[in-house]
Amino acid sequence: MAKAHTLTDNFSDTTTDTSKWSAFGTYQEVNQRLELRLEEGSKTASGYNSAVAYDLTGSSFKLEVIQTLRAYLGARTYLRAFITEDFTEVGIVVENGTLSCGQTVGGTRTVLASVPYDPVLHRWWRLSESSGTTYWETSEDGRNWRTLVGKVNPISLTQVKLGFGAARDMQFPQLGMAIFDSVNGAGGGLPRRVEERRLSAWRVREQASQLAASRPHSAHFNNNDEVNYPGYSFVGNFSKGLKHDTVGDPEPVSYGSLLRALESRDPGDFEEILLGGAKKLTNPQAGLAFDLEGPDAQAVTLPPAPRFDSQQAAHEMGELYWMALARDVPFIDYATEATTTGTLLQRAIASLNGEFRDFGGFDTVTAQNVFRGIYPGEQVGPYVSQFLLKGNVDPRKPAGQGRDAADGFITYGSQVIDQRQWTVKGFPELGATADYLTNFTDWLAVQNGRDDRGVDQFDMTRRRFIRNLRDGANYVHFDQVVNAFYNAAFYLMAEPTGDQSLGNPASTGRPQVDMEFPYNPGNPYDPSGTVSDSRTQVGFATFGPVHLLQTLLEVAGRAGRAVWWQKWGVHRRLRPEEFGGRLDNHLKDRRGYPFNASIRNSLAAGGLSAYFPLRYNTPGSYLLPQAYPEGAPTHPAYGAGHATIAGACATLLKAFFDEKAPIENPLLSNADGTALVAYTGADASQLTVGGELNKLAGNLALFRNAAGVHWRSDYSESLPLGEKVALGLLQELSLTFNEDNAFFQLTKFDGTTVRIFDGCVTPVPAP
Repeated sequence: MAKAHTLTDNFSDTTTDTSKWSAFGTYQEVNQRLELRLEEGSKTASGYNSAVAYDLTGSSFKLEVIQTLRAYLGARTYLRAFITEDFTEVGIVVENGTLSCGQTVGGTRTVLASVPYDPVLHRWWRLSESSGTTYWETSEDGRNWRTLVGKVNPISLTQVKLGFGAARDMQFPQLGMAIFDSVNGAGGGLPRRVEERRLSAWRVREQASQLAASRPHSAHFNNNDEVNYPGYSFVGNFSKGLKHDTVGDPEPVSYGSLLRALESRDPGDFEEILLGGAKKLTNPQAGLAFDLEGPDAQAVTLPPAPRFDSQQAAHEMGELYWMALARDVPFIDYATEATTTGTLLQRAIASLNGEFRDFGGFDTVTAQNVFRGIYPGEQVGPYVSQFLLKGNVDPRKPAGQGRDAADGFITYGSQVIDQRQWTVKGFPELGATADYLTNFTDWLAVQNGRDDRGVDQFDMTRRRFIRNLRDGANYVHFDQVVNAFYNAAFYLMAEPTGDQSLGNPASTGRPQVDMEFPYNPGNPYDPSGTVSDSRTQVGFATFGPVHLLQTLLEVAGRAGRAVWWQKWGVHRRLRPEEFGGRLDNHLKDRRGYPFNASIRNSLAAGGLSAYFPLRYNTPGSYLLPQAYPEGAPTHPAYGAGHATIAGACATLLKAFFDEKAPIENPLLSNADGTALVAYTGADASQLTVGGELNKLAGNLALFRNAAGVHWRSDYSESLPLGEKVALGLLQELSLTFNEDNAFFQLTKFDGTTVRIFDGCVTPVPAP
């Protein structure tokens, strides 16, 4: 019987070695690693089991775990040695943020040890046996091992099968994937008060740099679409602004000049990129810059984007066509529209539940979650975050000018910000000309660099609150992302105690003095009445307004550079606008492409065929209608800049404020955007600061989808990317404070809670 350590695999051959493994579920060997996904269904599993039994005595079975399933109860990533499938085994399992060591004997599972899961410290897992004792071990580097528990062999290990995989007991919105590699392959606290400030500052900076240097830089992999389709010229990749042939596919020499610059990183080569027109590329060198605080721009990564020919890409495109069609449907009418047979929204929901189930949203699409985000709080209450609608209450001001929340004025010191905007005219006013690039000639000219910016058709009759997807798309057309979070910060800092609705002198506190929304529990000066509340001080440059506003700008730039590296240096994913051009070519018989059939079928004879190509004044056009005259910007789609920066800024605000504080008396826009009205849904009392910040981040990202310039997976993967950047920045900042026992605590987008203290990010157990 062969020893367990002789079973080796580095997954470099892109196919399952059936002499070693019996595979099950959904699996793929790619980029020298094994990726496991879970199929639809309430209880599913994917993984590898050894094809034959091995002897684990005096031997070991170890595995490098690059990524586990996202942290949910019932979603497991595991390593095991077993005699029978369900009743006799030893193993290591990560579930809901906890790594457990256990045994199953006679059908009874026993947990022998458990620790909070740390993907860095626990990158390697090992089961080993020596002299009659079984050991459950983990390692950061695969060489230096920490024993979590040892026990006299609970089962016979002389003839066991070896396996690993991922499984779930119920349906979840998005679990991501489990990624494995290399089977059997190769402090104390810093004193704050020291006599010499210069040496202390040096030590703090040195400690921060050591912390940063100790972070493993992620390996970056794309979906290989640049080489996946022999005979096609980079049709699955971003090329807007470069040169194209007569049907809009990129010219190889022009695209090659971009690749040459990205490979050499020579500034001179970037100046030699062969453009197709006057429109310049947007900042392809940004991800090559270094940051002196927080994670390096290339230290964090995104998983490969869905392939051009994948079902997921086709289904995401299906959602984007429906979002484009629904741009002018008021959010306040969604419930009615969704339940009225034959309406656009009812058809969209039916299509997403039928034709396009793999679009990356919810298993069952409803009026409450259609076109919404997947993270905590995004499905609660109105579609639009309260931070994009409500104003501060101030009883000193006249009615209609900032006295009540429904006036929509945020207090900026002695100034105000009006939540209403000058928005653009929609389909009811302009008909087909409300949308852009629905004519192939215009579409092709813009791909080749024609600059159509600045011809938006504004509705100048009055400013309006965000009432529909078109208004939201207009908001994220001209913003800088961080401004929405500055608004949220000022709103949270300025709102006086009261009911968050009416400015009543008798019951409303002093504006900008008596804070309705408390700071984070780890703030050493607030919230009032807590153990950490200072008797003699308040925060300002640390743990106060200046500190908050400073870090928002800092994290925005760092998150932007991190995602720009992903865009240009790694993925180069095409924009939906470009995908739409390929669809139009295919359906108009100009050129065929290896699409998944679902999107073609829907446009030609399915749910979307009721609107395409008949809706637009360009008979035969299947192009994705764009909300902006110029269409998408001249940088790749994945990750999304808005989503990444929004994810980072939302994380910062959750770190500074009590995310559990309720948002009371929520509002939403009326159908024409002229006023805010009370939201009376059954969940009106369930809104929180944290949930609405998540929703704000999701709104800014998904409004870009509504404009036609981003994919849903750009949103869903980029918010957590921004969060990683923010957590890294907070981790280093936490080394610098003089205040005793100050910390940040927040709930991540995956629903787990972490605390950042003295250079460490640690999970907080659920209550």
